[in-house]
Amino acid sequence: MRNSKFTSTAPLILALTCAAGAAASCARVEADVSEAKVTKEAVNFQGIPGGSQLGEVSTTQSFTLTSDDLSWAKDMNAEVYAYAVEFKAVGAVQDLSFIHYARITMSDGAADSTTPAVEIINYQRPDNAQPSPELDVKTSYPIDVTKLWASKTIVVTMELAGVFPEQTWSADVTLNLGGKISYKL
Repeated sequence: MRNSKFTSTAPLILALTCAAGAAASCARVEADVSEAKVTKEAVNFQGIPGGSQLGEVSTTQSFTLTSDDLSWAKDMNAEVYAYAVEFKAVGAVQDLSFIHYARITMSDGAADSTTPAVEIINYQRPDNAQPSPELDVKTSYPIDVTKLWASKTIVVTMELAGVFPEQTWSADVTLNLGGKISYKL
């Protein structure tokens, strides 16, 4: 059972089907994708024993997305932009306010890759933030990840800092994307 998923709007599928049928004699069909989400479910993070006594510490966790995880999402190939990253607590720990800093990058998972990692978000928790089971961080501007998106595997690395709970905790991590799908007929 895979623990990642891809969602988009149903009207996009209908629009692509109609466009493909109407343009059967054309060589190329493009469609804008204003909202697409790729979620890695239940990413586990180690607890920090004595975390409250230690104070703020940092941890790094990565996960890999493959073509199998992304299914037809890989067809979003003409332009791909990241707009936000969401964390949603799952399991026993339901308050993510302990995360004071988050830096998320995407990189090509190939061992011989020379493509540099791309920073998606660099978040610092505001002093007035309320306790919440969700953390939704929008980018300052659309982040171009088109070159990385063409990779067979994508590594998402999360560098987090805060006063972490003592027990292991989990979160669904969602990448919010947009761009263009391009098909050659």
